[in-house]
Amino acid sequence: MADLQPQLIAALAFVAVSISLYLLFGWYIGRNRAVLQRIDELSQDPPDSREPDEPPGGVQRLLGATIARIASRLLPVDDAKRTRLQQRMLHAGLYKPSAVHVFVTARLLLMVLPIPLAVAAAAFGLIEQSIALPCGAIAGCAGMLLPSLWLDRRKARRQLILGRSLPDFLDLLVTCLESGLSLDAALRRVTSELRFAHPVLAVEMDRVQTEIDLGASADTALHNLAERTDMEAVHTLGTFISQARRYGTGIADALRTHGEMLREQREQRAEEKAQKAAVKILFPTLLFIFPAIFVVLAGPAAIQLNENLANQESLQTEDSIRR
Repeated sequence: MADLQPQLIAALAFVAVSISLYLLFGWYIGRNRAVLQRIDELSQDPPDSREPDEPPGGVQRLLGATIARIASRLLPVDDAKRTRLQQRMLHAGLYKPSAVHVFVTARLLLMVLPIPLAVAAAAFGLIEQSIALPCGAIAGCAGMLLPSLWLDRRKARRQLILGRSLPDFLDLLVTCLESGLSLDAALRRVTSELRFAHPVLAVEMDRVQTEIDLGASADTALHNLAERTDMEAVHTLGTFISQARRYGTGIADALRTHGEMLREQREQRAEEKAQKAAVKILFPTLLFIFPAIFVVLAGPAAIQLNENLANQESLQTEDSIRR
């Protein structure tokens, strides 16, 4: 056991460093994600000439069936809670039917696995046995909360991206409407134009266009989009279009007004964040910058004072010895 402990520590350190480098590299690549995605899409074949996706292999089907079997017992029995969970997945942009199954299964694994891992780590001598179970229990509680926090963060990030894309979408839509296109044709044209600049909104508008092709009206499809994104701006957009069609007013004027309002709201949010930055920067300044400045300024004086006191003590000791 003593011979295996250094090798195990070295292996864990290698894995930790590798994961850290991989995450750092992924973050650096993700900064230019839009450019890389556009280059990748331009380098691929047109959509009509692409081959259909191959069906999943046997291992994937077996894994999917296992996850679905486990998740069927973990899903809430109450229909209201199950519907609320499905709505949270839709708000986060997870539209696959298996997304709910993967979510509840991952939450179960993150809640159950930390305790066996902590016990195994204590058996190998990596941590003390007295703190293994408490650490595993704390990690299990954290694992139960982390998937929900990740889902909320994904939803907030997606809403932020869509909120930044909506003003450009409305400007292009107004331009197409004023040039003589109908609302359905304008939505189709704008969706194709936004595919590279705002891919998230383009995917959502593809779903809107599909609903329109299946017979739904534009305002109904936009209301469904608002339900999927849980954004007040999209709700207002659908209301503007429905009211303009009902009362015969110009849709372009309503959309232009809505776009200007969204830009004003974005400017107000930016000003609010700028005002909050002065308060938020106070805490890291007090915790990190001021102690460093204090050490730099008072450190030499403290060293000289210590040396003077030591010299005085030595002089007093010599005087006492002479006497």
